[in-house]
Parts: sequence; structure tokens; C-alpha cells
Amino acid sequence: MRFFNGGATQVWRIRRGGALRSKGRVLASVVAVVAIAVPSSVLAAGNAGSTTVYSEPVEFTLDAGVCPSLPEGLSIDFTGTVHGHIHVSSDANGVVHVNWPDTITGTAVDSEGNTYVFNYTNVANVRDAGFPIYITVTDHFNLVGGGPASQLHTFFVLRLVITAEGEETIVFSAHGDPGSCDPI
Repeated sequence: MRFFNGGATQVWRIRRGGALRSKGRVLASVVAVVAIAVPSSVLAAGNAGSTTVYSEPVEFTLDAGVCPSLPEGLSIDFTGTVHGHIHVSSDANGVVHVNWPDTITGTAVDSEGNTYVFNYTNVANVRDAGFPIYITVTDHFNLVGGGPASQLHTFFVLRLVITAEGEETIVFSAHGDPGSCDPI
């Protein structure tokens, strides 16, 4: 089963220990761990929560050997800054909410000397009131500029529901090829 299939919506129901592995699943698992590992003071009903803010430089590379949407032999070096925060709170009913958005903006240069600008956004939200646990991850990447890789766009939305019985329902929608062409 190919997880990223460029436009279709897929739904899976899996028991714990299933074989599905993907970037979205790993991120959803990390977000779930954050929701579980927060201090108990944040989990008190009606707590306004805590927020961690971060910003740091990032560099990464994408090449045609990984992303089939790029012309053969082309590679792109990216430089930017990630800005984000993780906010954990609970509402009056004791439901834990985790909101984890981050954005990266920057510039890129390909192996032919062409220049680009890019933006990337990833937002993860968790709603945990016991079971079921609801997790949504939205991810999108855009590259525009004067070279042959201009207008590279990827997007996905992953919705994960985890039940007390260990069943996971995953709904996944994608545009472009986020499994190969989303460099982050």
C-alpha cells in the first residue's frame, strides 16, 4: 500500500502493531506523546495551559533522486527559519487540547543557480478526553521562483482516531507527492 498517492483520500482501520509507517503517522505519534507527557497542572480542568515558543534556523536539501517531480539531476538547497509553538491546555470538561503549529519560510537555490522562495506549514492538533483520542495533522509546502522546480506544491491532511480497544482509524488526503517531495 502506498501511503502518499497524490490526491486520493484513503481510510485505514488498523489494530495496534499494524505495519503502516509514514511521516504523518510518526508525527501523530509524537503529538500523542506530547499530550500524554504534559505536566499534571496543565491537565487540570479549565487550565489556560502552557505554551512553548521556538524559532531556529534550518537547512535541508531536496534532489530529483528523492522527488520525481523535479527534473533529472536537479537538487535544491534550502535555508530558512522555523517559527512555532506548542500549546497544551485543558477545557472546563477536562479535555486536553494540544495545538502545535510551525511555519518555515526561506530561500532556495538549485544546482543550476536558479533562486526560489518557499514556505512550509505544519499544524498538529490533539483532542484527548480519554478514548477516543483525536489527532489532526495538516502539512503543506510551496516552492516558487525562476527555475524548473517552480510551483512545486505538496499538501496532506491526516486524521487519526485511537480507540480504547487499540483500533486506529486513519483518514488521509494528499495533493502532490508529500511522501517524496515535501523535504521537511
